Amino acid sequence: MNRAFYSLPDPREVGLKWKPYQQAREKVSRIETRLRQTQNERARLEGEIRELGDAEARALSQAILRGEDDPTARHDEHQRLVERLRRLKREEAAISQALPQAEEELRQVVFENQHRWKDEADSALAKAIQEERKAYDRALELIQEPRRKRSYAENLSGWVRYPQPTFSEPSDVAALSAIQNLGSGPHNAEQRMQERRAAEQLAEEQEEGVA
Repeated sequence: MNRAFYSLPDPREVGLKWKPYQQAREKVSRIETRLRQTQNERARLEGEIRELGDAEARALSQAILRGEDDPTARHDEHQRLVERLRRLKREEAAISQALPQAEEELRQVVFENQHRWKDEADSALAKAIQEERKAYDRALELIQEPRRKRSYAENLSGWVRYPQPTFSEPSDVAALSAIQNLGSGPHNAEQRMQERRAAEQLAEEQEEGVA
């Protein structure tokens, strides 16, 4: 079975409420769950049938050794399991056909709402970038003074053992550099967002020119 999607995002993670998408996503999830349950039940039944078949073979072997007739006490149970397995296979086949259809419906929902949703997603991204930058600023403020004191005490501990003419106060370059490296994430995300918008705008202008 060819799948259109193997995992799907949840816009609610960034505060977006796309009801048509959520409904389509829940349908896909519901069908996926039913398919897994059907497949698990089929595998379980196949195991039971194999075990029952082995048990019947052993019983027949013992009956032959004793010179008795073929024992058929469990034949009805075997037939019942086989019929149940047939129904499960038909159900699994039907669900396997329904899943791609549900995924295609989801794809169409995204395409139908893409113009509005991409703007909302970009707005959520811009907001998240600002929040992350503020968090880095707060982290730098929190770490700077304790780090300065620790570094100063470390230098003082060394100086008191070996007094030098000049005592060098420590600089907090390492902490600043670490925060700046983390801060490159929002910058890169913002740059990629701007590049996507520019490419989309250029494509729209080219389409208008052709028209």
